[in-house]
Amino acid sequence: MIRVLVVDDHPVLRAGLEAVLRTEPGFVCVGTAADGHELLAALRHTRPDVVLLDWRLGDEDGVALCRTLRAETAPPEVVLYTATADPGLEGQASAAGAYAVIEKSADIDELFDALRLAARGGRQAA
Repeated sequence: MIRVLVVDDHPVLRAGLEAVLRTEPGFVCVGTAADGHELLAALRHTRPDVVLLDWRLGDEDGVALCRTLRAETAPPEVVLYTATADPGLEGQASAAGAYAVIEKSADIDELFDALRLAARGGRQAA
C-alpha cells in the first residue's frame, strides 16, 4: 500500500482527495493537513510514502514546505499539486526535491501515476 498524506487548505478538496484515494487499489490516505504546521505534525505521526502538497497553502509556499520535508530524516517523496499553471514552478519544485508537479485539472489517472512513481523513489526529469 502506498501511504499518502494530503495537504491542502481547502477542506472540500482534502476530503475529495481522501475519498478518491480510498477508491483506488494500492493507496491509503494516512492523513490530511491544512497548513505547514499541521503537515509537520501529521508527518511525524503518519510516516507517509508520498505527500500530495498544494503549491499555495494560504500564505504558505508549497515549494518552501517541500524543501523542509525533503530535509527530514527518511523524507517522503513530494508531489506538488496546483490549480495554476506557472512556467517556472516545475524548475523550482525540482530544485526543492519534489518528484513532480500535477495540475488540479489533470486526469485522475495522471495523479495516481505520479503518486505511484514517486512512491517507487524514482526521480522525474523536470
